[in-house]
Amino acid sequence: MDRTIDHVAFGGTELYELRAAANEVGLTPTYGGEHGTGTTHMAVVPFPDGSYLELIAPTLGTDATDAGFWPDYLAADVGPAAWCLETDDAASVKTAIDAGLPVDGPHEASRARPDGRLVEWDMCFEGSDQRLPFFIHDRTPRGYRVPEAAPNASLRGLQTVVVATRDREATAALFARRHRYPSPVDINGPFPEFATLPGTPLALCEPGDGALDARIDEVGEGPCAFLVGVTDPDRARTALSLGPEIRYSDRRMAWFDHDLFDGRLGAVELS
Repeated sequence: MDRTIDHVAFGGTELYELRAAANEVGLTPTYGGEHGTGTTHMAVVPFPDGSYLELIAPTLGTDATDAGFWPDYLAADVGPAAWCLETDDAASVKTAIDAGLPVDGPHEASRARPDGRLVEWDMCFEGSDQRLPFFIHDRTPRGYRVPEAAPNASLRGLQTVVVATRDREATAALFARRHRYPSPVDINGPFPEFATLPGTPLALCEPGDGALDARIDEVGEGPCAFLVGVTDPDRARTALSLGPEIRYSDRRMAWFDHDLFDGRLGAVELS
């Protein structure tokens, strides 16, 4: 069972706006440089557990619809675009094939850091289904790709990816077939019709009417929110700008207090 989030991609049309928003809520992005396609660049928010938030946008002069990564998401400024699991070998690709899913890749990719160091990796996608994660395998040392995070007394790392879907049963069945994830369990959470898949980094929500419904109309089913784990929500509030508290089953959570992150990027108490 694939359980560990390597990183998540949060996209928009302007990287400086994403970086400014992250700084305003107490997250510290590091500019990571331009991707090898020349059409996107990114900044990294590393977390103590080794996972990271990737802020990604088109490069200057590139139309978002021409971006090499997730052009529809970047053009629509919808934030969460994709999530990634790390793999050490081809086993994950084989299980996708065995599950009857199309495999796109592996594709060579790279990024030129501002210090001139070239970061290289392979990426593998499972067709064009944005509900599913993609996989990454480093060609260069992972430390080239992910800067070391500053120590944090409360913040730990990426905990949950919330996938918006019009058919929760069908999406749960997809993850059971592909990743052997267990059945979803309904809990009180940040969205209506919200469920977690115990022991996994995945939660599912059905949109109903409103913003999530419009999001699916615009970019399709896929990740709509990312949750970062914190050990002590009260202590986290002393270092991070967080909105009103929300119940997350028997735990506490809050969205980062910025228009770009509200309903898209949150902090959740670790169990």
